[in-house]
Amino acid sequence: MKYSRCINFTLLAPSIWPLIEAFSNTEKREGYARYLCKTSQNTGIIYEIFLNKKSASENLDVLLAAQALKEQLLAKVAVSEGEII
Repeated sequence: MKYSRCINFTLLAPSIWPLIEAFSNTEKREGYARYLCKTSQNTGIIYEIFLNKKSASENLDVLLAAQALKEQLLAKVAVSEGEII
């Protein structure tokens, strides 16, 4: 069963978009897919799909980068994860 992670974010300045794109542009490879969706000038979604929960727990790069923006007060970030049914 596949597993997904959805990272919703609001940038506190639209000028940060290049930073988001640097670590989260859309990517597809076997066992993994990532989609970056810009929903407004300063909001968006990063959607990741993994083979399973174990794979998701081993691939935290994008999540950690998004949370770093939150810690630096550059963005508001909300994360949800779960099995795709």
